[in-house]
Amino acid sequence: MNRKIKFFLLGLVFWFLLFLGWEWWTSYPRVRFGAVPPPETFEEKIDSILTNSLTQYLIPGIAVGIVKEEKVIYLKAFGYANLATKDSMRLDSTFPVASVSKLITALGTANYALEKGLSPKTKLDCLSIRQNKLPNKIGNLSLINLLQHRTGLKETLSLEGYLKRNQKTPLLDLMNSLSESEPDTTAYYSDLNFDLLGYVLEKAENQEFSKLIDQRILRIGGMESSFFTEDWPLDYLPAMGYQQTFLWKRLEPVDTHFGHHPSPSSGLLTTAEDMSKLLLHLSREDMGVFSEELRWLRHESETPAGFQQISLNKMDFMGHYGGQGGFSALLIYSPKLDLGLFLMSNSHDKADFRNQIASQLLPLLTR
Repeated sequence: MNRKIKFFLLGLVFWFLLFLGWEWWTSYPRVRFGAVPPPETFEEKIDSILTNSLTQYLIPGIAVGIVKEEKVIYLKAFGYANLATKDSMRLDSTFPVASVSKLITALGTANYALEKGLSPKTKLDCLSIRQNKLPNKIGNLSLINLLQHRTGLKETLSLEGYLKRNQKTPLLDLMNSLSESEPDTTAYYSDLNFDLLGYVLEKAENQEFSKLIDQRILRIGGMESSFFTEDWPLDYLPAMGYQQTFLWKRLEPVDTHFGHHPSPSSGLLTTAEDMSKLLLHLSREDMGVFSEELRWLRHESETPAGFQQISLNKMDFMGHYGGQGGFSALLIYSPKLDLGLFLMSNSHDKADFRNQIASQLLPLLTR
């Protein structure tokens, strides 16, 4: 073998071993719970599933809430919010729920539309957008187009965008990335649709999106610890997001980035306590505080616009998945089953643990 090739291969092996050593040194072991007696009660069976999931799926911490027959029947947190400081995951631990944020933005859009007497088919150009006129092809889109991701808008990956991902980009700069877009009514899931909704609401109301949503939805829903963050990371929040290491069965911190600040598509920071309130309101439908908003969002469909149709264990639910950096979430509910469930975790869902855990819990809840 040529000596140069031999030294090159040895160098690669050296750097690979060095990477593995560094990965081990900077990562954390999986969360483990001591032996527990066989579960007997309903609550103990749920506890068992959740504590086992921490080890099985390499999850640092998880919080779960369950609503049945319009009551919160289960609400607990397990594991750690931060492995370095050993801060426990608590019901008041605050961290991102990624695209579950879209449910709040959808409700905020409906609340604004109902106040102004707008239909879901209202064109964006019909809103009173101050200062900047929307590009023609954007202005011809309707509210329901954005809520249903029927705009053709797509995020474009570029080296420049990757290098600037740590920069704080105001929501008002959104038009810079849309001015050359050519949207149509093609269905394509994209965060741009909900970020554009937030931009439109902010401009039409001449009020910051985070404050607008706080007044119209979060306060009404009693979600006093929730907010759309305008900055990230926040030093006063102990929660850290994690992912599984490349080789070792260990956990390493991972950065979470938002396209805009605030991010109507994924920037909601909330707690398990607040998520249980949201789930309760949604599951009550016509009897809940968001009954009018949900009715407006349905718009000729059983599933409210902005909500996903989710099937688990051959049962149909409405809700949304969320995954952003080192954080994952899932919220589902079914008025027909009179049942709802959410889970939120500070872990990247590489193993599809959201569906796996929910699928294990549902048999206990539908007996």
